[in-house]
Amino acid sequence: MADDGFALDRRSLIAGIGVSFAVPAAATRVAAEGVAASSDGGAFALTAGGGARPLAIGDGLEWVVPDGAGGRLAVFTRKGGGRLIGFDRGWRPRGEATTGGGEPVHLAIAPDRSVAAVADYSGGTVSLHRLRDGVPGAATLIRHRGSGPDASRQAGPHPHWVGFDADGRWLYVVDLGADAVVAHRIEQGRAVETRIAWQAPAGSGPRHLAWHPTKRLAYVVSELVSTLTTLRIESDGMLAALDVQPTLPAGSKGYVGHIAVDPQGRRLYASNRGPNTIAVFALDDPLRPRLIEQAPCGGDWPRFFLLRPEAGEMLVANERSPAMAVLPLGRDGRLGPARTGPAVPKARFAAW
Repeated sequence: MADDGFALDRRSLIAGIGVSFAVPAAATRVAAEGVAASSDGGAFALTAGGGARPLAIGDGLEWVVPDGAGGRLAVFTRKGGGRLIGFDRGWRPRGEATTGGGEPVHLAIAPDRSVAAVADYSGGTVSLHRLRDGVPGAATLIRHRGSGPDASRQAGPHPHWVGFDADGRWLYVVDLGADAVVAHRIEQGRAVETRIAWQAPAGSGPRHLAWHPTKRLAYVVSELVSTLTTLRIESDGMLAALDVQPTLPAGSKGYVGHIAVDPQGRRLYASNRGPNTIAVFALDDPLRPRLIEQAPCGGDWPRFFLLRPEAGEMLVANERSPAMAVLPLGRDGRLGPARTGPAVPKARFAAW
Protein backbone atom coordinates (compact mmCIF):
# COMPACT_ATOMS: atom_id res chain seq x y z
CA MET A 1 0.00 0.00 0.00
CA ALA A 2 1.51 3.30 -1.10
CA ASP A 3 1.15 6.44 0.99
CA ASP A 4 1.10 9.99 -0.39
CA GLY A 5 1.25 12.44 2.52
CA PHE A 6 0.11 15.94 1.61
CA ALA A 7 -0.02 19.13 3.63
CA LEU A 8 -3.13 21.13 2.81
CA ASP A 9 -1.59 24.32 1.41
CA ARG A 10 -3.93 26.73 -0.34
CA ARG A 11 -0.99 28.22 -2.24
CA SER A 12 0.31 24.95 -3.68
CA LEU A 13 -0.91 25.61 -7.20
CA ILE A 14 0.33 24.65 -10.62
CA ALA A 15 -0.22 27.49 -13.05
CA GLY A 16 -1.98 27.03 -16.35
CA ILE A 17 -3.93 23.87 -15.53
CA GLY A 18 -7.52 24.08 -16.76
CA VAL A 19 -10.32 22.39 -14.88
CA SER A 20 -13.53 21.06 -16.42
CA PHE A 21 -16.62 20.96 -14.27
CA ALA A 22 -19.31 19.75 -16.61
CA VAL A 23 -21.13 17.07 -14.66
CA PRO A 24 -20.32 13.57 -15.95
CA ALA A 25 -23.15 11.77 -17.67
CA ALA A 26 -25.13 9.56 -15.35
CA ALA A 27 -23.98 5.98 -15.32
CA THR A 28 -26.24 3.44 -16.94
CA ARG A 29 -28.55 1.78 -14.45
CA VAL A 30 -27.25 -1.74 -14.01
CA ALA A 31 -30.34 -3.56 -12.76
CA ALA A 32 -34.07 -3.29 -12.12
CA GLU A 33 -33.35 -3.53 -8.41
CA GLY A 34 -31.80 -1.04 -6.04
CA VAL A 35 -29.78 -1.55 -2.90
CA ALA A 36 -29.93 -0.09 0.61
CA ALA A 37 -27.68 -0.22 3.66
CA SER A 38 -28.78 -0.40 7.29
CA SER A 39 -26.92 1.00 10.28
CA ASP A 40 -27.46 -2.43 11.82
CA GLY A 41 -24.94 -3.66 9.26
CA GLY A 42 -27.12 -5.47 6.75
CA ALA A 43 -27.73 -4.85 3.05
CA PHE A 44 -31.08 -5.07 1.26
CA ALA A 45 -32.20 -5.40 -2.34
CA LEU A 46 -34.94 -2.92 -3.30
CA THR A 47 -37.63 -3.66 -5.87
CA ALA A 48 -39.46 -1.21 -8.10
CA GLY A 49 -42.68 -2.12 -6.29
CA GLY A 50 -41.38 -0.86 -2.96
CA GLY A 51 -40.27 -4.18 -1.48
CA ALA A 52 -37.03 -5.06 0.27
CA ARG A 53 -35.27 -8.34 0.97
CA PRO A 54 -31.95 -9.16 2.65
CA LEU A 55 -28.97 -9.19 0.30
CA ALA A 56 -26.23 -11.69 1.12
CA ILE A 57 -23.14 -9.61 0.40
CA GLY A 58 -21.84 -9.35 3.96
CA ASP A 59 -22.18 -6.77 6.69
CA GLY A 60 -20.97 -3.21 6.86
CA LEU A 61 -22.12 -1.82 3.50
CA GLU A 62 -21.45 1.93 3.35
CA TRP A 63 -21.75 3.09 -0.28
CA VAL A 64 -22.39 1.67 -3.77
CA VAL A 65 -21.82 3.09 -7.25
CA PRO A 66 -22.33 1.53 -10.72
CA ASP A 67 -19.01 0.69 -12.34
CA GLY A 68 -20.30 1.64 -15.79
CA ALA A 69 -19.76 -1.86 -17.17
CA GLY A 70 -22.76 -3.71 -15.80
CA GLY A 71 -21.50 -4.21 -12.27
CA ARG A 72 -21.13 -2.33 -9.03
CA LEU A 73 -18.36 -1.13 -6.77
CA ALA A 74 -19.11 -1.10 -3.05
CA VAL A 75 -17.24 -0.07 0.07
CA PHE A 76 -17.66 -1.80 3.42
CA THR A 77 -16.61 -1.31 7.03
CA ARG A 78 -15.36 -4.70 8.14
CA LYS A 79 -13.37 -6.10 11.03
CA GLY A 80 -9.77 -5.24 10.29
CA GLY A 81 -10.59 -2.20 8.16
CA GLY A 82 -12.39 -0.96 5.09
CA ARG A 83 -12.92 -3.11 2.01
CA LEU A 84 -13.56 -2.02 -1.57
CA ILE A 85 -15.24 -4.83 -3.51
CA GLY A 86 -16.19 -5.12 -7.16
CA PHE A 87 -19.37 -7.08 -7.93
CA ASP A 88 -20.93 -8.28 -11.15
CA ARG A 89 -24.59 -7.73 -12.05
CA GLY A 90 -25.67 -10.64 -9.83
CA TRP A 91 -23.70 -9.43 -6.77
CA ARG A 92 -20.99 -12.02 -7.26
CA PRO A 93 -17.63 -10.60 -6.09
CA ARG A 94 -15.01 -9.99 -8.78
CA GLY A 95 -12.21 -8.88 -6.48
CA GLU A 96 -11.46 -6.66 -3.52
CA ALA A 97 -8.85 -4.45 -1.87
CA THR A 98 -8.35 -2.96 1.57
CA THR A 99 -8.86 0.80 1.79
CA GLY A 100 -6.22 1.46 4.44
CA GLY A 101 -8.75 3.01 6.83
CA GLY A 102 -11.26 1.87 9.40
CA GLU A 103 -14.36 3.90 8.54
CA PRO A 104 -14.99 4.42 4.82
CA VAL A 105 -18.03 6.62 4.25
CA HIS A 106 -18.10 7.64 0.58
CA LEU A 107 -16.99 6.35 -2.81
CA ALA A 108 -16.58 7.78 -6.31
CA ILE A 109 -15.32 6.50 -9.68
CA ALA A 110 -13.47 8.63 -12.25
CA PRO A 111 -15.39 9.28 -15.49
CA ASP A 112 -13.08 6.99 -17.49
CA ARG A 113 -13.61 4.22 -14.88
CA SER A 114 -9.88 3.87 -14.33
CA VAL A 115 -9.71 4.98 -10.69
CA ALA A 116 -11.90 4.79 -7.60
CA ALA A 117 -11.58 7.04 -4.55
CA VAL A 118 -12.76 6.25 -1.01
CA ALA A 119 -13.14 8.77 1.82
CA ASP A 120 -12.26 7.42 5.27
CA TYR A 121 -13.82 9.51 8.03
CA SER A 122 -12.04 8.34 11.16
CA GLY A 123 -8.67 7.69 9.51
CA GLY A 124 -8.44 11.10 7.88
CA THR A 125 -7.43 9.52 4.57
CA VAL A 126 -8.53 9.11 0.99
CA SER A 127 -7.58 5.90 -0.82
CA LEU A 128 -7.08 5.71 -4.59
CA HIS A 129 -7.53 2.38 -6.39
CA ARG A 130 -6.74 1.62 -10.02
CA LEU A 131 -9.61 -0.31 -11.60
CA ARG A 132 -9.36 -3.08 -14.16
CA ASP A 133 -12.60 -4.64 -15.40
CA GLY A 134 -14.28 -3.47 -12.21
CA VAL A 135 -11.66 -5.03 -9.93
CA PRO A 136 -9.97 -2.59 -7.52
CA GLY A 137 -6.21 -2.57 -7.11
CA ALA A 138 -4.13 -1.87 -4.02
CA ALA A 139 -4.72 1.42 -2.22
CA THR A 140 -2.58 4.50 -2.56
CA LEU A 141 -3.30 6.64 0.50
CA ILE A 142 -3.60 10.41 0.70
CA ARG A 143 -3.38 11.61 4.29
CA HIS A 144 -5.24 14.80 5.09
CA ARG A 145 -4.17 17.22 7.78
CA GLY A 146 -6.05 19.88 9.67
CA SER A 147 -8.51 20.37 12.50
CA GLY A 148 -11.26 22.71 13.63
CA PRO A 149 -12.46 24.42 16.81
CA ASP A 150 -15.08 21.78 17.70
CA ALA A 151 -12.91 19.40 19.74
CA SER A 152 -15.57 16.69 19.83
CA ARG A 153 -15.94 16.55 16.02
CA GLN A 154 -12.87 18.25 14.57
CA ALA A 155 -9.83 17.04 16.50
CA GLY A 156 -8.39 15.89 13.18
CA PRO A 157 -9.28 15.59 9.49
CA HIS A 158 -12.49 13.74 8.58
CA PRO A 159 -13.01 13.28 4.82
CA HIS A 160 -16.75 12.78 4.27
CA TRP A 161 -17.34 13.06 0.49
CA VAL A 162 -15.29 12.50 -2.66
CA GLY A 163 -16.01 13.38 -6.29
CA PHE A 164 -14.12 13.74 -9.58
CA ASP A 165 -14.46 16.54 -12.10
CA ALA A 166 -15.68 15.65 -15.59
CA ASP A 167 -12.15 15.02 -16.90
CA GLY A 168 -11.13 12.88 -13.95
CA ARG A 169 -8.06 15.09 -13.45
CA TRP A 170 -9.19 16.58 -10.16
CA LEU A 171 -10.60 14.79 -7.15
CA TYR A 172 -12.48 16.98 -4.67
CA VAL A 173 -12.79 15.94 -1.03
CA VAL A 174 -15.12 17.53 1.51
CA ASP A 175 -13.34 17.34 4.88
CA LEU A 176 -15.57 17.94 7.91
CA GLY A 177 -12.71 17.95 10.41
CA ALA A 178 -10.44 20.33 8.50
CA ASP A 179 -13.25 22.75 7.54
CA ALA A 180 -12.19 22.52 3.90
CA VAL A 181 -12.88 21.29 0.41
CA VAL A 182 -9.57 19.83 -0.74
CA ALA A 183 -8.61 19.25 -4.39
CA HIS A 184 -6.12 16.60 -5.52
CA ARG A 185 -4.81 16.47 -9.10
CA ILE A 186 -4.81 12.85 -10.24
CA GLU A 187 -2.37 11.30 -12.71
CA GLN A 188 -2.18 7.56 -13.36
CA GLY A 189 -4.03 6.74 -10.18
CA ARG A 190 -1.94 8.94 -7.91
CA ALA A 191 -2.34 12.43 -6.44
CA VAL A 192 0.42 14.70 -7.76
CA GLU A 193 -0.80 18.02 -6.36
CA THR A 194 -2.98 19.09 -3.43
CA ARG A 195 -4.63 22.40 -2.72
CA ILE A 196 -7.32 23.75 -0.44
CA ALA A 197 -9.97 24.75 -2.97
CA TRP A 198 -12.18 26.33 -0.31
CA GLN A 199 -11.53 27.05 3.34
CA ALA A 200 -14.90 26.85 5.07
CA PRO A 201 -15.73 29.00 8.11
CA ALA A 202 -14.12 27.64 11.26
CA GLY A 203 -16.29 25.10 13.02
CA SER A 204 -18.81 24.75 10.20
CA GLY A 205 -17.95 21.13 9.35
CA PRO A 206 -18.61 20.79 5.58
CA ARG A 207 -20.12 17.37 4.86
CA HIS A 208 -21.38 16.79 1.28
CA LEU A 209 -21.15 18.55 -2.08
CA ALA A 210 -23.35 18.63 -5.19
CA TRP A 211 -22.48 20.07 -8.63
CA HIS A 212 -24.87 22.18 -10.66
CA PRO A 213 -25.55 20.20 -13.86
CA THR A 214 -24.86 23.07 -16.30
CA LYS A 215 -23.27 25.98 -14.40
CA ARG A 216 -19.78 26.34 -12.95
CA LEU A 217 -21.22 26.11 -9.45
CA ALA A 218 -21.00 23.76 -6.50
CA TYR A 219 -23.16 23.57 -3.40
CA VAL A 220 -21.90 22.40 -0.01
CA VAL A 221 -23.88 21.59 3.13
CA SER A 222 -22.05 22.08 6.43
CA GLU A 223 -23.17 19.72 9.17
CA LEU A 224 -22.14 21.57 12.33
CA VAL A 225 -23.94 24.82 11.45
CA SER A 226 -26.59 23.47 9.00
CA THR A 227 -25.91 25.84 6.13
CA LEU A 228 -25.95 25.64 2.35
CA THR A 229 -23.06 27.46 0.65
CA THR A 230 -23.01 28.30 -3.05
CA LEU A 231 -19.51 28.18 -4.53
CA ARG A 232 -18.32 29.51 -7.88
CA ILE A 233 -15.79 27.26 -9.62
CA GLU A 234 -12.87 29.42 -10.72
CA SER A 235 -10.79 28.76 -13.84
CA ASP A 236 -7.94 27.36 -11.70
CA GLY A 237 -10.26 25.01 -9.81
CA MET A 238 -10.49 27.09 -6.66
CA LEU A 239 -13.94 27.62 -5.12
CA ALA A 240 -15.27 31.05 -4.13
CA ALA A 241 -18.23 31.43 -1.77
CA LEU A 242 -21.11 33.48 -3.19
CA ASP A 243 -24.04 32.86 -0.87
CA VAL A 244 -24.93 31.14 2.41
CA GLN A 245 -28.41 30.00 3.44
CA PRO A 246 -29.67 28.10 6.51
CA THR A 247 -31.15 24.67 5.79
CA LEU A 248 -33.12 24.20 9.03
CA PRO A 249 -36.66 25.41 9.69
CA ALA A 250 -36.69 28.69 11.61
CA GLY A 251 -36.13 28.23 15.34
CA SER A 252 -35.15 24.56 15.13
CA LYS A 253 -31.95 22.70 15.95
CA GLY A 254 -30.39 19.85 14.03
CA TYR A 255 -27.79 18.72 11.54
CA VAL A 256 -27.96 18.89 7.78
CA GLY A 257 -27.13 15.55 6.15
CA HIS A 258 -27.28 14.96 2.40
CA ILE A 259 -27.60 17.25 -0.62
CA ALA A 260 -28.66 16.73 -4.25
CA VAL A 261 -29.56 18.84 -7.28
CA ASP A 262 -32.13 17.62 -9.79
CA PRO A 263 -30.90 16.78 -13.31
CA GLN A 264 -32.40 19.96 -14.80
CA GLY A 265 -30.81 22.24 -12.20
CA ARG A 266 -34.19 23.61 -11.09
CA ARG A 267 -34.30 22.40 -7.50
CA LEU A 268 -31.83 21.63 -4.73
CA TYR A 269 -32.64 19.33 -1.79
CA ALA A 270 -31.03 18.98 1.64
CA SER A 271 -31.99 16.66 4.51
CA ASN A 272 -32.28 18.00 8.06
CA ARG A 273 -31.71 15.54 10.89
CA GLY A 274 -33.50 16.62 14.07
CA PRO A 275 -36.32 18.66 12.53
CA ASN A 276 -36.71 15.68 10.16
CA THR A 277 -37.40 17.64 7.00
CA ILE A 278 -36.21 17.84 3.43
CA ALA A 279 -35.45 21.45 2.56
CA VAL A 280 -36.32 22.30 -1.04
CA PHE A 281 -34.59 25.26 -2.68
CA ALA A 282 -35.52 26.87 -6.00
CA LEU A 283 -32.58 27.51 -8.33
CA ASP A 284 -34.25 30.12 -10.54
CA ASP A 285 -31.17 32.15 -9.67
CA PRO A 286 -28.57 29.39 -9.20
CA LEU A 287 -26.22 31.84 -7.48
CA ARG A 288 -28.71 32.34 -4.65
CA PRO A 289 -30.85 29.29 -3.80
CA ARG A 290 -34.28 30.23 -2.45
CA LEU A 291 -36.02 28.07 0.17
CA ILE A 292 -39.53 27.14 -0.99
CA GLU A 293 -40.45 24.13 1.15
CA GLN A 294 -39.65 22.21 4.32
CA ALA A 295 -41.21 18.80 3.64
CA PRO A 296 -41.59 16.25 6.47
CA CYS A 297 -39.26 13.34 5.69
CA GLY A 298 -41.61 10.58 6.87
CA GLY A 299 -39.35 9.30 9.63
CA ASP A 300 -36.58 10.10 12.06
CA TRP A 301 -33.06 11.28 11.20
CA PRO A 302 -32.88 11.51 7.38
CA ARG A 303 -29.22 10.68 6.83
CA PHE A 304 -29.58 10.22 3.08
CA PHE A 305 -32.11 10.46 0.26
CA LEU A 306 -32.20 9.29 -3.33
CA LEU A 307 -33.85 11.33 -6.07
CA ARG A 308 -35.68 9.08 -8.54
CA PRO A 309 -37.22 11.47 -11.08
CA GLU A 310 -37.87 8.59 -13.49
CA ALA A 311 -40.14 7.09 -10.82
CA GLY A 312 -41.53 10.43 -9.64
CA GLU A 313 -40.30 9.96 -6.09
CA MET A 314 -37.66 10.59 -3.46
CA LEU A 315 -36.54 7.63 -1.35
CA VAL A 316 -35.47 8.71 2.15
CA ALA A 317 -33.12 6.74 4.40
CA ASN A 318 -34.30 7.63 7.91
CA GLU A 319 -31.58 6.23 10.15
CA ARG A 320 -33.73 5.99 13.29
CA SER A 321 -36.85 4.49 11.72
CA PRO A 322 -37.96 0.89 11.05
CA ALA A 323 -38.51 1.57 7.34
CA MET A 324 -37.57 3.96 4.58
CA ALA A 325 -39.98 6.64 3.39
CA VAL A 326 -41.18 7.57 -0.09
CA LEU A 327 -42.05 11.17 -0.95
CA PRO A 328 -43.85 11.91 -4.24
CA LEU A 329 -41.72 14.16 -6.45
CA GLY A 330 -43.88 16.61 -8.38
CA ARG A 331 -43.11 17.93 -11.84
CA ASP A 332 -42.42 21.27 -10.20
CA GLY A 333 -39.84 19.64 -7.93
CA ARG A 334 -41.90 19.97 -4.77
CA LEU A 335 -42.40 17.02 -2.44
CA GLY A 336 -45.72 15.44 -1.48
CA PRO A 337 -46.81 13.73 1.75
CA ALA A 338 -44.57 10.85 2.79
CA ARG A 339 -45.67 7.23 2.79
CA THR A 340 -44.02 4.15 4.25
CA GLY A 341 -41.39 2.74 1.93
CA PRO A 342 -39.18 -0.36 1.79
CA ALA A 343 -38.79 -2.19 5.11
CA VAL A 344 -35.12 -1.40 5.67
CA PRO A 345 -34.56 -0.72 9.39
CA LYS A 346 -32.21 2.14 10.29
CA ALA A 347 -31.49 2.87 6.63
CA ARG A 348 -28.40 4.99 5.97
CA PHE A 349 -27.93 4.81 2.20
CA ALA A 350 -29.66 3.72 -1.00
CA ALA A 351 -28.75 3.46 -4.68
CA TRP A 352 -30.48 2.30 -7.85
